[in-house]
Amino acid sequence: MKRDKKWVLAMVAALGAGLVAERALEHAAAERLRRVAHADLDPLLILPQPVIRHDVATHDGGSVHVVEHGTGPRPLVLIHGVTLQAEVWAPMMHLLGNHFRVLALDVRGHGASVVGEGGIGRLHAARDLRAVLEHFDVHDAIVMGHSMGGMILGEFCGAYGEVLRERVAGLVFMNTAVSELIIPPLSKPVLAVAGRMRTRVEAGKRMPRTVGDDDRSYVMSRVAFGARPSGAAIEQVRRLGAAVDQRHYLPLWVDLLDYDGEAALDTVSLPALVLVGSRDLLTPVPAAKRIVKHLRNGELHVFPGAGHQLMQERPREVAELILGLAERLDRAAADAPATAAAGAPTAP
Repeated sequence: MKRDKKWVLAMVAALGAGLVAERALEHAAAERLRRVAHADLDPLLILPQPVIRHDVATHDGGSVHVVEHGTGPRPLVLIHGVTLQAEVWAPMMHLLGNHFRVLALDVRGHGASVVGEGGIGRLHAARDLRAVLEHFDVHDAIVMGHSMGGMILGEFCGAYGEVLRERVAGLVFMNTAVSELIIPPLSKPVLAVAGRMRTRVEAGKRMPRTVGDDDRSYVMSRVAFGARPSGAAIEQVRRLGAAVDQRHYLPLWVDLLDYDGEAALDTVSLPALVLVGSRDLLTPVPAAKRIVKHLRNGELHVFPGAGHQLMQERPREVAELILGLAERLDRAAADAPATAAAGAPTAP
């Protein structure tokens, strides 16, 4: 009996020592990452001033929080990825505020937006995008979606084609996917498990979350980046993820797993950029190539060494591509009247 008790105590001591060692390793790894600073990029992570904040009513009694910055003539509408917020677009606001009227959304379930009776999910968020475009009465906009935001944009293209044609001139799909987020042979069992987990959350049962205020969450957030990311950028992703309501955290991820936007993008003829980092582990290069295959006028750009967070890792390169797209749209608009006039019948 005494021997069994000693064995149990020894096991408890060993487990405790292992836990302490694991936490020490996590802390050391987190401290190494935190020490990396990018003097040219880190100031861009903070929202520029002034910004104007709006709350746009949704179809189901909620509201979409929109952060506005810039005085340019063309609207640039930005939709963030899962567990992030409009704040993550701060670099684009800094770099493009003189060229665009930048409107960055907090997708429902994130930030200061209020979830309506319909709950969360990309289909409701696509309808929210329509509400934002109509509320601000934008025309000739460039709409850019990152990760989940790209999937919301795809749903919008499929469901609201008339609004797309009336109000949008160009699209940007960044670090996102169009289909096959799960390897096809595993899709049914994975979706079944995910559905059961979501049901538990919706029934009020608590589930473990992966992002909190600790070193492990910080180190896990590193996965979203490519080579040598800024410690401040990793912390921003961790902080925004930890801010998501526990009730929405898991369902937001589950909602993305069965996304298939191929048929919707097959109908899109607008000029579009598809951007991806060569080290994006979440929506890798093959996912971006699949998007381009379904766009009539898509253009692929791969950023060597970058990961999933291009707006934080390579903001100046992204901004240059968006400016280039805007210039092409301006030229096309200027050429259109001349082309129409050249084809008009002459008076007798």
